[in-house]
Amino acid sequence: MGVDQDGAKDLVDAAKEAGIKKFVMLSTLGADNPSVSEEMEDYLKASGLNYTIVRPGSLTNKEGTGKIELKEKMESFGKITSSDVAKTLVGVLEDDVMQNQVFEILARETRIEKAFTY
Repeated sequence: MGVDQDGAKDLVDAAKEAGIKKFVMLSTLGADNPSVSEEMEDYLKASGLNYTIVRPGSLTNKEGTGKIELKEKMESFGKITSSDVAKTLVGVLEDDVMQNQVFEILARETRIEKAFTY
């Protein structure tokens, strides 16, 4: 875990030095649970960079549906395709989309591009 945390912190620092406008971090559902380290996320939040942190459920390699559920905090765990996670990450790259927010996603019924207006 230390290598992952150090690497993520180095990326945040490099992004800040390079003048990057927005940092999108892929995390994991439940990362805010006290038993799971949220040190990397806290480091990003404190960096002064604009950010979005995406916490997907368990990843599957099934074909993506383009539909998700997006909430600040899910009530339960679930699954989502890697493809739909990738589409979500690309969707939040825009500077004004989900600015300085953390959210969780699972496979559900809302089109990805519509989910950002929750």
